Amino acid sequence: MTQITVIYFRNPCAKWNTTAITIAGNGIQGNTPTQLSYPQGIFIHDKTKRLFVSDSFNNRIQTFPLDRSTTTGTTVIPRILQGFKIYLDDDDDDFPTIYIAMNGASRVEKWIKGATHGIIIGDTCLDCTGVWLDKEKNVYMTERKRNRILKWSPVTNLTTIAAGETDQSGPRPDHLKDPEGIFVDKITNDLYIADLVNHRIQKWPKGAKEGVTVAGSSDGDPGSDAKSLDRPYGLRVDEETKSLYIVDLLNNRIQRWKHRATEGETIAGDNGEGSKSNQFHHPTDLDFDNEGNLYVSDAWNHRVQLFLLIDNEPCVGPSTTPVSTGSSLKSK
Repeated sequence: MTQITVIYFRNPCAKWNTTAITIAGNGIQGNTPTQLSYPQGIFIHDKTKRLFVSDSFNNRIQTFPLDRSTTTGTTVIPRILQGFKIYLDDDDDDFPTIYIAMNGASRVEKWIKGATHGIIIGDTCLDCTGVWLDKEKNVYMTERKRNRILKWSPVTNLTTIAAGETDQSGPRPDHLKDPEGIFVDKITNDLYIADLVNHRIQKWPKGAKEGVTVAGSSDGDPGSDAKSLDRPYGLRVDEETKSLYIVDLLNNRIQRWKHRATEGETIAGDNGEGSKSNQFHHPTDLDFDNEGNLYVSDAWNHRVQLFLLIDNEPCVGPSTTPVSTGSSLKSK
């Protein structure tokens, strides 16, 4: 009998090499197979060990091998209208179903294997920026222009409001302001929102009428210290430990907020705006492979950066909760 090895990763105190390796793009804006132009969204497909990139200004979806055998990209979806965040559904072993927040077309499109055009999902999504699926295959969409998150049901074909109040903005718990990236916890069904101009991450429990601030300022104030965020743009949530991993756009850094923490810690970047291997210029999204390595789309540097996991020891000390095995958290 063959033994299956499960790779655990991302203890809440894990560490990454802060000097990155460029895995996609060459740092020069362009439309050749080795170039990118403002990459917005990224998503790892574990089964094929490929990185999918929403190459926003080139209006295409590119893939790159995780083994770094080449930095030449393959176009899997051409001729889309300014795709932002993407979500990959693992139903197919060879090629995932891809959901694209189509900012330029104000909608979400679903692309299946072999398709020549996308299927429109749900109602109009004005200034559409984020997309995620829950375990029932409901599709969540960030409608930034109207300050709300929409939810489309494949069972009823109806689109409803999952978070925010239509056309109302501000730092109140029931409001959002220019929301961006989203994440749905498949264990709890909690919806997490990068509330961009309120400079915070909001958690909306299923069925709730308002959100709870779990990172950043509940007052909507920006900042650059450990307690603050400045335009959080994308995020991932460890569904077992509930640690948050946040793209802190204008601070050019990636922050980790442990569960119930009152401040975050920098795991990449925070070395000023720039193009060095330890710097970002407008990071927009992040993801992890099944070995725990961190990937970040570095948009104005027109590249995707890889930060290798170097320390996965459990947390110790009275202020932390020890985790003996880490988290195998790739439930996408």
